[in-house]
Amino acid sequence: MKRFAALVAVLALVAFAAPAFAANPFMDVPMNHWAYDAVSQLASRGVVSGYPDGAFKGEWKATRYEMASVVARALAYVDMNKASKQDLELLKKLVVEFKDELDALGVKVDELDARVADLEKGVGKWYFSGRLITQMKFTDGPDDWNVDQFRWNLKKVINDKITMNIRLQAAGGGDLNINLAYFTINDFLFDGLTTTVGRFWHDWEGDFYAGDWWYYAMNDAWITDFRATQAVKFDMSFGMGDFSLYVGHDNSAGWSENLGSGRVTFFGNPNNYWSWASGFDWSFDSNMASERYIFGARLNFNFSEMFSLALNYMKYDYQGDATVAYFIRPWTKLPLTWPGSFIWGTGFPGPFWTLAADTATFWGDLIVNFRPGITLKGQYFMQDNDPLWAVVGGDSPNAWKAILDIDQDVLGFTSLWIEYAKIDAGFVFPSGSAPYGWMAGDRFYNAFGQVPVDTTLWMVLAMQRWNEKWGTYVRYLDVDGVVDYNNWTVAMTYCYTPNVAFELGYDKLGGDL
Repeated sequence: MKRFAALVAVLALVAFAAPAFAANPFMDVPMNHWAYDAVSQLASRGVVSGYPDGAFKGEWKATRYEMASVVARALAYVDMNKASKQDLELLKKLVVEFKDELDALGVKVDELDARVADLEKGVGKWYFSGRLITQMKFTDGPDDWNVDQFRWNLKKVINDKITMNIRLQAAGGGDLNINLAYFTINDFLFDGLTTTVGRFWHDWEGDFYAGDWWYYAMNDAWITDFRATQAVKFDMSFGMGDFSLYVGHDNSAGWSENLGSGRVTFFGNPNNYWSWASGFDWSFDSNMASERYIFGARLNFNFSEMFSLALNYMKYDYQGDATVAYFIRPWTKLPLTWPGSFIWGTGFPGPFWTLAADTATFWGDLIVNFRPGITLKGQYFMQDNDPLWAVVGGDSPNAWKAILDIDQDVLGFTSLWIEYAKIDAGFVFPSGSAPYGWMAGDRFYNAFGQVPVDTTLWMVLAMQRWNEKWGTYVRYLDVDGVVDYNNWTVAMTYCYTPNVAFELGYDKLGGDL
């Protein structure tokens, strides 16, 4: 299904470098011309995007050359998964209307009808794809060789409105399971509304993290990028952006473990009131599992190709808050782990309530494209969490990050991703993912996804594609938090074919760890 879109995309992008000398290319398209409304309809339904700042809605006149450019861009960015048969017919009408101008632009559309017919024949068919990733890690401890990921994707286009997606996945020698299973429904309830129902990955932060050549995120999302057991999402595009609503549900979220019972004795300097010889008995069952709902909303504005702004809200709402007792080092308020907790030093026992307690986050996204290939990105987060989280840093922490992203086409020899982040004590990563963990993992937040002290970090990623076969990258992370540490990676990649690749790398944690 993607062949048509990919082919026209290449032709359309090449077209903008070509001169346009159609007959009367600067003749105005009348204000009441149907083409204005046609382009606007396709954009509002999410079928096309990328036309200049959404302005072609009859608000002012366009020349035939400008309108042909809009149609060319629409063809380049058409989303065939969202397009209905009526949408394709509308696209064909636009192509016929501006055929001369498109020819002058260098956009060859003679095979459009045939390719659309091929697409329509695909309705009712099954499509299969997959991915296999194996890893061989040589570490200071035991080496780890495993099948890191096996995916088998099944897709069925039921009709021009409904698509079914299923993903079977296994990793680390585990059993094959149904990782994803969902329907995508176009024009549900009303035209332009796309509905996703089932078990699917939900991520509103994809523009704000980098990845290696094989799409492994080196700095993952802070709030989203999760998969609820069952969810429904509504997406609606409009002239200058899009709006989304999300509701998810998990029958059981969190941890459940019996930590047993025993006696702990501290030894130390008797002049130090928290480390002289003492002891206490403990016994508890840590049940942190709870039913939860996840609510979210997003409003994104694409003011122009250079500037976009999004407002987001996500709440993890637990139906029954659970408590857990943990032993806390008083000078850091960092919960220790079990077993081996007390080899880190002495400390008072103390309660720590977390994880199965509500977390609500409001944040804004800002993207500024200074020129092609140079982008500044920023996010600011504000949390309003359940008071149970306040044992570390308070229940209303903030955080922010800024990113400078430069493509290799600009610098010539490398791409460059420079990221700075500042996080208040008590901030929670509710999805449970490691935001900056790479091969060696993260160390600046505790087992519950909460940052125990004010933390700052830098991440720099430079990736070099030397040719179609070879590539390299270097990543460096520096963290100033509950412990100061750094993590750096160097790797070389070889693309044997477009579908098979190999990577050899070295990853090291350093600093105060």
